Amino acid sequence: MGKIYLAISVLAMCLFSFSSCADSYSITGTSLQSMFDSKMAFLEYHKGEKLVKIDSCEIVHGKFSMTGSLDSVMCVMLNMGEASMPVVLEKGNITVSVQNAMMKVEGTPLNEKLYTFLMSRDSLTMQLAELPKREAELILGGMNYDEVSVEMAEDEAELRSALDKLETNFIVDNFDNVLGVTWFLELCNTAYLHFGYPTTTPQIDEIYGRAPESFRNNSSIREYMDSVK
Repeated sequence: MGKIYLAISVLAMCLFSFSSCADSYSITGTSLQSMFDSKMAFLEYHKGEKLVKIDSCEIVHGKFSMTGSLDSVMCVMLNMGEASMPVVLEKGNITVSVQNAMMKVEGTPLNEKLYTFLMSRDSLTMQLAELPKREAELILGGMNYDEVSVEMAEDEAELRSALDKLETNFIVDNFDNVLGVTWFLELCNTAYLHFGYPTTTPQIDEIYGRAPESFRNNSSIREYMDSVK
């Protein structure tokens, strides 16, 4: 799942935590790629301008493991050289697998939710990325340019609508945990990068309008939305 890193890389910039009864985490990782052997694996996040490392270990013969105490559920990044992937640190046995371009985290409820969502999102973004290639193939195959353009525009609109719906439902379904906050701030960051200043989109406004006070009062969300006003 090579596009996961691209989609969620900005989440490493912040730490989002929710109070919980979590007391420890355990991560077991396996990679079939020898390029990772003897490299270090890090759990980390950015706190302001500072990179904070939570845990680390060496990757030996494609395997690594980390355990640690946990006061709250956290969304962090697992970095292994050039590879990076999101991990929800929560109570339980977390399993990480890296096979070619596929990266997946399983074993605990929130990680299962996150990677089911990311796989669906990745599928839609890949289909969007394939549209120009499809357009060129249809035109080279003899189809009328205007007809192809109309067809591609309809396909793009359908895929973008499906993507918006997927993201919106994911956040709404996880208003009460770290996943909802994390992806909502991903949408905010995407809007900021696109326009060059703090702003919202119809999708962000819809989600925020449906959100409970507990969600709106998250310090990171409140800070961003206040900067928009």
